Amino acid sequence: MTISCIQESIKREAGLATQTLKLVGVVGSRQIPYILSSKIGDIVEDLLSRHYHIATGGAIGVDQFVVERLLRIGRSNQCTVYSPWQNYAGFPVKVRAMMRQFKGYGGHLLWGATGSNEPHHLIKMGLLLRNQRLVSACYGLVAFIDEGSRGSIFTIQKAISKRLTIVVFPHECHLPEIEFVKWVPLKCGGCWDGGFKAVYLKYGRKLL
Repeated sequence: MTISCIQESIKREAGLATQTLKLVGVVGSRQIPYILSSKIGDIVEDLLSRHYHIATGGAIGVDQFVVERLLRIGRSNQCTVYSPWQNYAGFPVKVRAMMRQFKGYGGHLLWGATGSNEPHHLIKMGLLLRNQRLVSACYGLVAFIDEGSRGSIFTIQKAISKRLTIVVFPHECHLPEIEFVKWVPLKCGGCWDGGFKAVYLKYGRKLL
């Protein structure tokens, strides 16, 4: 099933046939600790309350916490998982059953072209292509990063190239240094406390 077909299906289910569906990606490190799962879930619920559709990647860590919250509140149908894999065998064992449950409860799953037994370099390429697909579909991005978040930094860079609205939550690490981007602390409080929004600069001045 193509992205456009899934988007039309989502809009019909949500009664949004005449509106533009806006996806916000919620992604991040596989090593983000469980103690942050509640915060990640609260952000997911806040985005849903603002009528956004959630996009995530189906890995362990942040993606896992996103799907767990959606299953808990019965709103799997308001999320699309962008998978690099051809089938369920590619998912980590820890989340494989959860992803079947997600799909069974109405979640949207976009399969990739990577087999679980491919050479490492092809798997890495499939993961990066998955990240690009997700960014291309999204209006905004929320990313939880740590020192080892190379894939998430790649996703942030792709989102910046599209001038998406981006919020980053750093966990025991520095914010990424990216040309023409200034990270500004959010002041809205609540579940967004500790987040930093990307402000785009050009020649030292804020883009209008």
